[in-house]
Amino acid sequence: MYRKVWNKCQSAVCGINFYSSKGIRFDSVTGFKYGRYLITDEMVYKIDHACEVQIVFMEDDGCTIKASVKISEKDFRLRMVKGIKENIPGFALIDIDFPQFDEIPSLQLSNFKKLKVGSPIAIIGHQMEHNNIAIKTGIVSSFSKQNGIKYIQFDAAMDRGNSGSPLIEVESGEVIGIVGQRLANLLDSYKKMIQIINNNLVLLKEAEGKINMIDIDPIQVLIANQNQIKHIAQEFFKTASIVYGFALDINQISEYFDLAELEKDKRTAVPVYKQ
Repeated sequence: MYRKVWNKCQSAVCGINFYSSKGIRFDSVTGFKYGRYLITDEMVYKIDHACEVQIVFMEDDGCTIKASVKISEKDFRLRMVKGIKENIPGFALIDIDFPQFDEIPSLQLSNFKKLKVGSPIAIIGHQMEHNNIAIKTGIVSSFSKQNGIKYIQFDAAMDRGNSGSPLIEVESGEVIGIVGQRLANLLDSYKKMIQIINNNLVLLKEAEGKINMIDIDPIQVLIANQNQIKHIAQEFFKTASIVYGFALDINQISEYFDLAELEKDKRTAVPVYKQ
């Protein structure tokens, strides 16, 4: 059952890797192809300080590169379809009209109106730590609404890099949601923690050398302590895992865009808002 889901959907799922000016990959999310577009989590709006962005699709072993493109961060931002962030929170739409991706298939979006609790699901997503595509399984455990937006709660474990993964209904192999809400919150918490530590380090640096106790500068001890906490926080974040997650209900997107037309006309320049 899950092998069929993998065979049907894996080739349309990609990793979106963000690189610093020094060529270091410091963050990643998942996306999946739909027509000429890439659907992913809104987390891409929150990743800053990138110099280049790589979009990479894998072979069916999940780790061998099948097709990839690396572009500047500026080009990546220009390819984000304008209006999405303001009108529909929870996801981003990116134009990936590259010849390298012409043979990459699209996933099919579900038009389910009454998805039931207990339905088996699969998540196919990119893993930051191993830089591969992997499948995870679980069930729909509940539903929730926040600010009028509907989310699907599921009980599969999520790792860093999984934001933007398609939540797939196993029996049909169709996408029912876009994973990401709690992983985006995790990123926000991590950034706040690092900012607090960096602010502490600035203050401590200003006081360095002004206090001396038995030939020991206690400020230097505190600086070393803050750097150790920062290192531990970074290591925890690299391997952070959440035992359940939330996904934006795919029907929330269909309510705003005529996605059937997008899938049919791959040359469409921008999505058409429904009136």
